[in-house]
Amino acid sequence: MQFSFRKISASIPIVFAIMFLTNCLYTNIKSPGWYYSQSYSDVRGMEPVGKLEGTSCGTSWLWMVYTGDESYEAAVQNAVKDKADLLFDVQTDYSYKSFIFALYFEKCTRVTGIGVKLPQRLLKKE
Repeated sequence: MQFSFRKISASIPIVFAIMFLTNCLYTNIKSPGWYYSQSYSDVRGMEPVGKLEGTSCGTSWLWMVYTGDESYEAAVQNAVKDKADLLFDVQTDYSYKSFIFALYFEKCTRVTGIGVKLPQRLLKKE
């Protein structure tokens, strides 16, 4: 049996082309994130609401139009809405989806945490 470097070197561009094209046709990535949030001792004495979850997403079409707000702040605001004043013990996750060379791209931020109501003496008066 004879070993040929010519056969291997000829197949390397084909393997790289397949890897490149499959990654560009569809991508779905999820990664954890971290942000500072209040701890249990910071919210002692406040009324717990329960576990809350919020998501914010942004999308892009044809590399030109980007809509939405995938920021951490938007996800937190979606989580607390009218249910709580503050989130603590926050966990953050990010997800990215891309189709056909990123002609359509979506990025989402998801936060989960425990909501609490602030005492009336700490709330801002409008």
